[in-house]
Amino acid sequence: FEEMLPQWKILGAALDKYARISRAPLPFGAEGTLYPAEMHMISAVAAGEGTGVTELAEHFGVTRGAASQLVGKLVEKGFLKKRPDPDKRSRRIVETTPLGDAAHREHLAFHKRHDKGFLAYLSGLSEAEYQTFDALCRQMNAWLDAYAHPEK
Repeated sequence: FEEMLPQWKILGAALDKYARISRAPLPFGAEGTLYPAEMHMISAVAAGEGTGVTELAEHFGVTRGAASQLVGKLVEKGFLKKRPDPDKRSRRIVETTPLGDAAHREHLAFHKRHDKGFLAYLSGLSEAEYQTFDALCRQMNAWLDAYAHPEK
């Protein structure tokens, strides 16, 4: 463990930065600001990651109540809309509005501009290096799941 302390500190600093960034509101046109969680929810709906609150909750690893609350807030702001599911009356289908579609496009464009350097770095990795990076990302996700859900 001690021989890995320098890398552990770098990883810790990166995770701390990500946590701060993920809580900071971002300007979004004349509509005001959106928090990253809001933008990611809009983009997930736009990309078809879930058509209902249950699927969205599973996609983000949050409770249905948390997903429902966020969807409700985005409906109020005009980014999302809900309509009855014609196949299951108790279920509501979540969709983007034109404003939500515009937010999703802006979100993708932001990441394309902002992440260009890191994506260029990743595309320069050899296949073996990329496989190592992929495995590291998957391990980190599982490692953090163990912190988020210690009962498992």
